[in-house]
Amino acid sequence: MVIRKNYAFTLAELAITLGIIGIVVVITIPTLIQNANSRRFVNQFKKSLSTLNQAAIGAQAHYDTNYAMLSLENNDSDCPNDTLAGGKHNMCGLFNNTLSAKTYQGKYGNVKGMDNTSLYNATVTSFPIENFLIFSFADGAFVAFNPNAKKCEIELKHDIMTDLQNEGELANCLGFIDVNGPKPPNTEIRCATETTKIDAENTCELAKDTIGDIFPIIFHDSSVEPITNASLAAFLNSEGKIGKLNNNNIAQIKKVQFKGKEYELKNGKYVTTDANGNYVDGLGNVYTKNSDGNYQASDGYVYDKDMNTVGRYNNGNWFDYKGDVLVRPIGNNTYKGQGGMTYTPNSNGGYNRSDGAVLDSNFNLIGQNKNNSWYDYKNGFFVKENTNGDYVDSSGKIYAKSSDGYYVNSNIYYDKDMNPVKEYYNGNWFEYHNGLFVRETGNDINVFLSVASEIIICFRNILDYPDFFRRNISIRKSYCKIIAVFS
Repeated sequence: MVIRKNYAFTLAELAITLGIIGIVVVITIPTLIQNANSRRFVNQFKKSLSTLNQAAIGAQAHYDTNYAMLSLENNDSDCPNDTLAGGKHNMCGLFNNTLSAKTYQGKYGNVKGMDNTSLYNATVTSFPIENFLIFSFADGAFVAFNPNAKKCEIELKHDIMTDLQNEGELANCLGFIDVNGPKPPNTEIRCATETTKIDAENTCELAKDTIGDIFPIIFHDSSVEPITNASLAAFLNSEGKIGKLNNNNIAQIKKVQFKGKEYELKNGKYVTTDANGNYVDGLGNVYTKNSDGNYQASDGYVYDKDMNTVGRYNNGNWFDYKGDVLVRPIGNNTYKGQGGMTYTPNSNGGYNRSDGAVLDSNFNLIGQNKNNSWYDYKNGFFVKENTNGDYVDSSGKIYAKSSDGYYVNSNIYYDKDMNPVKEYYNGNWFEYHNGLFVRETGNDINVFLSVASEIIICFRNILDYPDFFRRNISIRKSYCKIIAVFS
């Protein structure tokens, strides 16, 4: 007969086990709460930042103003009732007219805290906030700004730091978002080991316990963006370092998120599809889908599903897109361009245009006969080589050949095929990458924006300047990965 013994834990053993579990719980739960709060604070910051950007866009659309056009200072006693009517453009009016469920809380120092008896107290070390005015969002987040905020714009060929630190402008355009409102901890986000700085050029490493609920920002033009390296690091989702990125981040991205919608890159344009199956770009231009499966714009241009140009309706006529031009047949193998020029067949099987330009049989430009000289067509230029080895275009403009084999005009350097290579401006070299002249400066890229009417990955502030062909601005390299910008 086998005697079986039943083994069990003693009361002492159970007590020890439960004690160990309790210690682990006590240690772990605060960390889990801290991690959850960190993620929640950062996500709320991004949401609030988007709300402020949309406020400026809404003010621009309905009242023809934005942060750059603010002309009046903000008076605490008038702030609850200020509007944008009658050209009274200030921050209070902009928020009153564009923020939904907004509430003016008052001047910092007079705003109530959690229990409605104590005062709201925010720990911000990056700049003084004593006289700031505070609004709350529908979700309870606070946005604070300087009552002297006006003309919050970046000057042409300037960057944020130039206008903020060196020129003294934009100094009144600083603010902060407290994503938690009056709830604690009411502390500014900071770097874990490096110095937290306004210029955001310095590397910043974040830790879970350094992510507060207050994020410093700057208002300018139609944009609001992080202004310290810590708030920027949080915005970029990096609970690590803002690393140095390379120029490949400026390459065109196939799909981007903008205003809550996904836009796909099609032949240089980013478009989304609306409920009717039409294409819509980021500027709101509609490309109406027709029975042929093509898409027609309001200017008469027609595109295929990949946004390749098919042709154009112009003055009651249809023009086919052939090679480099839009033309329609007028008989005897002769064509008329939409600008009125004629294309007549030549002995080489191509076409001669009435301005002297010569095209091949597929209507691709080859060159131009002008003033008894032949000019080759190179990347949008008609050029020939003169006796000095320079290029001269058909208008007489000279592209001087440099010692390193480039062709230079207005400090822009081109290769032998007239592709831009680099530009020398204000004592600095800018290299050409994917439609942009760029220069690396620490964790920033200085950019000449030379692309119009398209979406640009890297920068969001060009929405206010559709008529600017060039703008020299400092942007954060890291933005190139996540921000879609419509010029």
